[in-house]
Amino acid sequence: YSKDMAERKFIQICREEYNWDTKTKLIDNTLWIYIPYQRDIFQMKANRFAQISKCAIGSLEGKFSNGIFYFEYQITPLLGPQEDKGYTYGLVEEISEDFRSLLNAIYRVYFNTKQHPEFYVIVMADTANGVEVSYTIYNEDLKKIYNNVIPGEEQYKRILQDIRGDLTIIDDKEGRHLTYHRIDLGEFLAEQIIQRIRIKFFGADSKLCQVPEEEISKIISYVMYTYQFQDFLKVNLRNLSSGAEVGMSRWDLEEIKEF
Repeated sequence: YSKDMAERKFIQICREEYNWDTKTKLIDNTLWIYIPYQRDIFQMKANRFAQISKCAIGSLEGKFSNGIFYFEYQITPLLGPQEDKGYTYGLVEEISEDFRSLLNAIYRVYFNTKQHPEFYVIVMADTANGVEVSYTIYNEDLKKIYNNVIPGEEQYKRILQDIRGDLTIIDDKEGRHLTYHRIDLGEFLAEQIIQRIRIKFFGADSKLCQVPEEEISKIISYVMYTYQFQDFLKVNLRNLSSGAEVGMSRWDLEEIKEF
């Protein structure tokens, strides 16, 4: 398909096979896909496993700018055990199935184009209540997922997920409230590292929280090696709890490789 033909075919599949009123917008290398629902997309679910954390994540931010990765964090041991409430919020099963079907539609169309997007941003919005979930997926990761190269747990870490609520989402069937922009690989990796840190320290032992720099460095090294990303100068870590600051070059990260 050409770029225009692909967009028409994708919207046709969404409408005829899934009855979705899908909106798309291509910004340079990034395809944005917006699906509005007039229904709840989240529900309360019982935990399958106990979710007890021994670490408190007070702050966690990261960015990539001018060839440098910056990460600031406040990760400390909890003073006492945290009670597991036995429930969590998750997507309604039908919405989860829609997400899987949407990935399949992307694969059917955009993997048969002359030049496919580098990133896909999928936004599924509850326009009745003003909440949405967005997923950002790297094209090469999606290719590996469909070829069964990436295991399920690793897929969960590579696909960026963000949940937000805003009054501007209510009754927005066109996606006008979204800030459309192109995504760079450095930006994507910074966000993925943040997501991996959050996952790692949520269920971590309290000893790991006392000096988190070592584990965070391993995560960064793993991500850079996995994506073979070398277009950066260094990584700066800043621990807001202890005031410790660590700077690492690309070569420092290559020396870690504890994975």
